Amino acid sequence: MLKYLSYVSQQSHSLTDSALENMLSQARSSNEAAGITGMLICYEGLFIQFLEGKEEDITSLFEKISKDKRHQEVLILDYGYSETRSFADWSMAFERLNPEEAREITGYKNLNRQALFSEAIDKEHPALQLLKSFIKNL
Repeated sequence: MLKYLSYVSQQSHSLTDSALENMLSQARSSNEAAGITGMLICYEGLFIQFLEGKEEDITSLFEKISKDKRHQEVLILDYGYSETRSFADWSMAFERLNPEEAREITGYKNLNRQALFSEAIDKEHPALQLLKSFIKNL
């Protein structure tokens, strides 16, 4: 049985393209070694991520992410267990979205920072809907 977890966080500072590429390279290498797969979306200073793997590995990784100084206001969107992977071929798929692309995918749901961190976390949360849209399109 696999554990999955998705979260949204604010970037503590703007990351350059090279810093982001370096972070992704390290994450992909670590995730592959731990058997973790998933997706990271960067959207206007936000990280929206879906992770899946062994329960202890996901728990450990999320604890590390929660303490990472690149993240602020880390908010769990959803978690649970699954028999199959949604991102079986990706140690860390990545997508950088602009506002127009996000609106197309989410059907004009509100993805501004205040709404993301003040709305109740439920299955209709805009960031969660964005992740589900990517999963459906794999």
